[in-house]
Formats: sequence, structure tokens, C-alpha cells
Amino acid sequence: MDKKRYYINTRGNDDEAYREAMQFACQLAEDDLDIKRVVLLAHTKSNTGWLERLYDGDTVKKLFNGLNFKDCNPVFIIKTKKTYNDPYDPQDVVITMGLDAKDVMKVDDFYGVKAIIAIPWLPEQLDKWVQTWAPTDIRTKERPDTYPLPDPIVQEAMKELTSSVNMTTGIHHPSDERQAKTYIRALHKYTDGLDGDVVSAYMVRELGWDTEHAKDVKKLIDTLNEGRYFQGGDKTYLKNHIKRWKEKIK
Repeated sequence: MDKKRYYINTRGNDDEAYREAMQFACQLAEDDLDIKRVVLLAHTKSNTGWLERLYDGDTVKKLFNGLNFKDCNPVFIIKTKKTYNDPYDPQDVVITMGLDAKDVMKVDDFYGVKAIIAIPWLPEQLDKWVQTWAPTDIRTKERPDTYPLPDPIVQEAMKELTSSVNMTTGIHHPSDERQAKTYIRALHKYTDGLDGDVVSAYMVRELGWDTEHAKDVKKLIDTLNEGRYFQGGDKTYLKNHIKRWKEKIK
């Protein structure tokens, strides 16, 4: 499924952003009849001030159980980080209310989410998600730059890792973890500028990794970049891997 991603580059109490996002969600639903719900995703039940200033308190209360608006097909419903789970049936547009990149990327992994419209509290808190996916700003219609692609050798290593591991579990299996640690050791030793954010964004955007599983690889990179160490993975013959990856990109 080709997930659609949007955001509004705003800051603080921009109540109008929520009105615009809800109207935009209605437009998406007009173009895609499979969209059944618009989920207004909040931190907690008390983090709905933007909606309370747009609507009366009674309307907001009704939104917790689901509410239809005039001339808009899908049901609008407020969910929180604790109560919202993957619906699995692709049907939801999610409007995130002041959530940061970590929370938005978790929702981005949900199969049942057809589109995301992210509204930040502080725009810099969305940077990792924005730079990974380059969502369209619904106000300006512009798309920001993504993280750059990693070095071709790094790309080749991550493609090889992807073809080997169980994608449903990432690198949690001992053999997959050992392979990942070996590859990261080799790349850290023999390539320049290995960046955890760049690599994990590439894995998610181009190779189809879940955010949480790509984060496990990022942690390995960050550990070595910070001058620390991790246990496991081969420590010898690392240059053989580099040689193999170089041959593949010739």
C-alpha cells in the first residue's frame, strides 16, 4: 500500500491547522472511498485543547466515541497513543496532534493507516519523520528535502542485510544480530561518515524496514560513533565484506 504523508509546518497553538487538516482529510476520503475513519491522535485524553477551541465541549466529548460531520463521509474519532492500535484493514487517515517524530513514525508503520497528516507542537520535533519521508505541506504544497542516501557501499551492505534477516523481527534473532553487528563494525572501520539517522532513514524509506527495527541498527552505529563498544559480531576479516560490497557496485 502506498501510504500518503502530509504535514503542516507550524508551531504552537495553531488552531486553524486542525481545521485545515480535518478538511483536507475529507478531501482525501472523497478521492478514496476505502477511507472509513479520520483518527485525531492525541498524547492523552486531556491534550485536545485545539479541538475544544474549534468546537464546543459537547462536540469534543462526542468525538471520543466517533462523530460524523456534515458533507464528510468518514467518521471522526479521537484516539490517544495508549488507545490507538493498527486497524490492519487499510481505512484510516490519522491527524497527529502535537506528537513528535518517534510517535508519528510508530503510527507510520501501521498497515491500516492510509494517510498521515502530522501537526507538530514544535516543527523541529518532527524532523526525523519529515527528513525520512518528505511529506507534503498541505498549506504550501511543497516537500522538504529528505536525508541524503548513504554511501553506495553502505547501501549495498544494508540491502544484503535486508535479504538475510527476518523482516518481521528485525535483528532480534541471534544470527541476524550477529550479522548486523559484523556489518556495522566493517562499515564503521572502513567507510567515512557512517550516520545512524541517514542509514536508518534509508532502511525505512527504501528497503521497507519497520521504524523500530531500523532503530536497532541505528543504535549500533551510534554506539561506535560515540566511542563506545558493543558485544557480539565478528571482529576479523571485516575488509572481506567491504571488498564484496565494492564488487557489487562496480
